[in-house]
Amino acid sequence: MKANQTPYAPSWVDRLTAWIENLPFPIWTFYYFLYLFALLSLQAADWLNGVAPWGTFSFVAFYNAIWLPMALLVIHNTDRLAAHAMSRFAPLARNHQAEVEDIRYRITTMPARPVFLISIIGMSALTIGAIQDPTFVIFTMPEGQIHPLAYILAGFFGVVSYGNALIMIYHAIRQLNLVTKAYKLVDDVNLFHQQPLYAFSGLTMRTALYLVAQVYITYAGEAIYSASAAEDAVNLALSVVIIPMSIAIVLLPLWGIHQRLDEAKAAVLEENSMQIESTRTDLYQAIDKKSYVDVQGLDSAMNSLYKERDLLKTIPTWPWATGAFRNFLSAILLPMVLWVLQTLVSRYI
Repeated sequence: MKANQTPYAPSWVDRLTAWIENLPFPIWTFYYFLYLFALLSLQAADWLNGVAPWGTFSFVAFYNAIWLPMALLVIHNTDRLAAHAMSRFAPLARNHQAEVEDIRYRITTMPARPVFLISIIGMSALTIGAIQDPTFVIFTMPEGQIHPLAYILAGFFGVVSYGNALIMIYHAIRQLNLVTKAYKLVDDVNLFHQQPLYAFSGLTMRTALYLVAQVYITYAGEAIYSASAAEDAVNLALSVVIIPMSIAIVLLPLWGIHQRLDEAKAAVLEENSMQIESTRTDLYQAIDKKSYVDVQGLDSAMNSLYKERDLLKTIPTWPWATGAFRNFLSAILLPMVLWVLQTLVSRYI
């Protein structure tokens, strides 16, 4: 890819996050005010509908306001992680700099047309759903007629929030596919220099954790909404799908480089075995010749080779820091186990 030349125009999401990056204050400030906007919109809808007295705030609005900035924040954060990961990874693909720069752009920038189409299709479908059934996007429904302005405020929030969630899913799929392509640019896998290979494990784990976090935020909402047994069942079924999916999100993009590390490990172990066999032959010959000085040296060499073999067997072949995947599993499984136990206790004991 030539300088100042890009494969496609950036999406409206990328133009927006670039604008946020250039604001004269930390980016979290923007998302904080976006959250406040969502909170006030939802609360104003409740005030207009008479669900809550004017000037009062509900925990339901505080909870539901999370979803407006959520998708955009996840996209923005994972783009930052991807850019950092590419900088760490790039030295491994020195012979493919053009391809590296192409992937660097693609992994941090979505194409304009698909994102626009996803936005239009998703928001159109959600708008139609909201017209047919307001509860589809308006969470706190009054008894009687909905105030028109409340309908617009809450409807806008629901449609944009759910619509952006579709873009977030598209964004995650693209990034993880590009991680797989980036690893294919590595010509030589050095079993003893794996740190640059760890670059993308943080991105895949963070993407999976964001997905799981949304499930747990939904669980938290159950406490606010006093969810029914049917809603509990739906959320549990959702977990059964999302938890294995999150593990796949971590493993699948790294699978190709894991196999190459496995092959590199097998090769050095085979080389070690050949050295052990050769040294063993020399040792037996020295014993037969009663050359005990040579025997002592060869015995020491054998011990060194066996120590090396034991060390080689401990070298990991998944491209992440020791214990990282175990910590990831703990982060996603422990809260789910606690939630299931709590649900069972509250329902049946």
